[in-house]
Amino acid sequence: MNGPLPDTRERIIATAQVLFGRFGLKKTTLDEIIRRANVAKGTFYKHFSNKEVLFMEVVARESATLTALIREAVRDAPTPQDKMTAYLKVRVRTVAELANLYEVTRETVSEYWPHCEGIRNSHLLEEQRIVQSVLEDGTSAGTFDVPVPELTASAIVIAARGLESSWMLEANLLEIEEGADILLEVLFRGILRR
Repeated sequence: MNGPLPDTRERIIATAQVLFGRFGLKKTTLDEIIRRANVAKGTFYKHFSNKEVLFMEVVARESATLTALIREAVRDAPTPQDKMTAYLKVRVRTVAELANLYEVTRETVSEYWPHCEGIRNSHLLEEQRIVQSVLEDGTSAGTFDVPVPELTASAIVIAARGLESSWMLEANLLEIEEGADILLEVLFRGILRR
């Protein structure tokens, strides 16, 4: 026995997550979601007003998953430098694995962004708070020299986001992780000759 079946709302979300990840928002039809979730159209509308609202729910859940994984990796890393490394590695790996966050970054902004702007902005602010905390702790420990942690955290999150939006278009996960290593090298050593 596999355990209880997920409730209807969860079944719709899980089905939509797979379909959106495979075909994107535009090409996934409401009828296909309903058919594969094995629900009636009226049942769908009891839970979601339209396909875009369902898509936002899927992206919100993936954003929450990403934030939780980042927080856990940072918490479990022993040193400030390890925490920063864990943040960036987990971030690039997880965004590549979460199909719909990946699609939001890969597809045209005009197609997805209007539906997800608030969700993504909220996630990015939380991510910035995590990175800022790592920088502040590292500065207090004498590991980092970061005079303005808030601004530096913002720059790091923007740079990490750049990995997803530019390299994921053409690169495989190994190349993305190599890019993360380069970014970490620049963060830890700088670009000035010493």
